[in-house]
Amino acid sequence: MTDDPAYQALDALGAAPLWRFYGNLFPAEPRSRAVPHRWSWRELRPHLLHFSETLSLDEAERRVLMLVNPGLTDPPATVNTLYAGLQIILPGETAQAHRHTSNAFRFVLEGEGAWTTVDGERVFMAPGDLLLTPGWHWHDHTHEGDAPMIWLDALDYPLVNALEAGFYEKYPSGSSP
Repeated sequence: MTDDPAYQALDALGAAPLWRFYGNLFPAEPRSRAVPHRWSWRELRPHLLHFSETLSLDEAERRVLMLVNPGLTDPPATVNTLYAGLQIILPGETAQAHRHTSNAFRFVLEGEGAWTTVDGERVFMAPGDLLLTPGWHWHDHTHEGDAPMIWLDALDYPLVNALEAGFYEKYPSGSSP
């Protein structure tokens, strides 16, 4: 059957017989590359603080420790459709404004005196807050408090990129309009 010239002709025409792929396209049960994993706040927080002291925003743009699932390393993702990371900014810093097609949310873990600006509107941050940033809206993060500001940052870019709809743009002047 594999020597049949009709199969070779289909391949050359950019076609394929469904019966040869049916089991792979529709498996009997879900198969995920993601694996169970636990990230430790107690172990990650010191590294986040270290990089906040040794790496400027000019060098990193965003100081984020990505929470990478061991089964989803390329490209890095936390689960199949969501990326998450721990982000930190220090007093007096503003993380450059940008926008992307992915939707984002921020769950604030610690700190006071910071806000996210979304399309010119300040959204203040406090521990326990959940901030939403819709896709393709300009946003930045400003901190005028006196201690580090840390939040869980999550985006749906694995889903958006799988749909081949992901793109990104920096705001020309650095901070939001």
